[in-house]
Amino acid sequence: MSYGRTGTSSGATPPVTADAETQAVVSAATAFLDSLSADQRKKELFDFAPRKTATVARFKRTGLSGGGKPGGPDGNGKPNSGPDGPDGPDGPDGPGMGPQGGFAGEQYGQAIWSNFPVSDVPRPGLRLGGLTPAQRAAAMHLLQVLLSPKGYQKVLDIMGSDQALSVGEKHFAAGADVYTIGLFGTPNVTTPWMLEFGGHHLGLNVVIAGAHGVLAPTLTGAQPSVYTAHGKTVRALAGENDKAFALLNALNESQRKQVILNYRVDDLVLGPGHDGETIVPEGLKASAMNARQKVMLLDVISEWAGIVNDAYAMPHLEEIKAGLDDTWFAWSGPITHEPGKSGSAYYRIQGPKVIIEFSPQGVGGDPTMHVHTIYRDPTNDYGHAFTTP
Repeated sequence: MSYGRTGTSSGATPPVTADAETQAVVSAATAFLDSLSADQRKKELFDFAPRKTATVARFKRTGLSGGGKPGGPDGNGKPNSGPDGPDGPDGPDGPGMGPQGGFAGEQYGQAIWSNFPVSDVPRPGLRLGGLTPAQRAAAMHLLQVLLSPKGYQKVLDIMGSDQALSVGEKHFAAGADVYTIGLFGTPNVTTPWMLEFGGHHLGLNVVIAGAHGVLAPTLTGAQPSVYTAHGKTVRALAGENDKAFALLNALNESQRKQVILNYRVDDLVLGPGHDGETIVPEGLKASAMNARQKVMLLDVISEWAGIVNDAYAMPHLEEIKAGLDDTWFAWSGPITHEPGKSGSAYYRIQGPKVIIEFSPQGVGGDPTMHVHTIYRDPTNDYGHAFTTP
């Protein structure tokens, strides 16, 4: 099982320490900021003020197409503090709010992420499409330093999926150019700061506090989950799907009866806007798994926990492993999938230090081609353990 850039005793590059990794990330972030104009820096750099929980932010659709300017900050839409916002809902098909209560994002200070497009829930920061080639390269280099090689490739695959979706799309903003990067707090090696990067199907939130780096909460997804780029077929989130099905198939009949829920789940339960909420554990407890099954469960978890570089990922993976016997695996939906495609089943992994949901979406007609996932640490979302007393 690989979690990223780990060295070996065979002469390979030794593992990077957390202190050295933070210095490398800070250097890359500083280089990106130095590439920006003074006006761009004002739109890129925000205050970082730790708080107890994130809140729901709701936005009205502006009526502009994907090529237009989104609402929210510097646009026409406004985040709303109430469950329906001050203007009231227009209903699922109304001209203003879109879904009942509006398009929801999760807001932590000035940072906002969502599973809705950026034209419905604007992300603070600078869009890649508005950067010069050198600035864009510096932004992507920052991500490459911050993430593991596997995690960085996952991000590229998700962005490629959104680029495929953007072809001919007129109803909302899509494509790699609208992916947005924002920095909260000045990058440094001692006090906490945060990087947020994402678009329609990606919401990376990484809080860095000295030697600690926390990748939670993070949303990944894809539509379409299988697409063609540069003459090659790309299957986004393949590991998340295939490893989970492999674990399900490794269970015996008695274990399967416990893991498969007797009701259907067809959306994220703890997606954007649900910070700090809890759900009752269901399914099969890992304490009832054998050693091989536990390794397979950890391998599924690593698809999310291993997105960030090893120096930050490994301590959290050790915490997850320590609480593995108290971790639950639950499944809802079909127990098979076509080779080369994701399945249409929902699954959840829930433990003391981790919550993962994998949720195919009905929107778009084929749930195997449209997936949302969420990754949270119920004890340390937004790095609470390192940023608050």
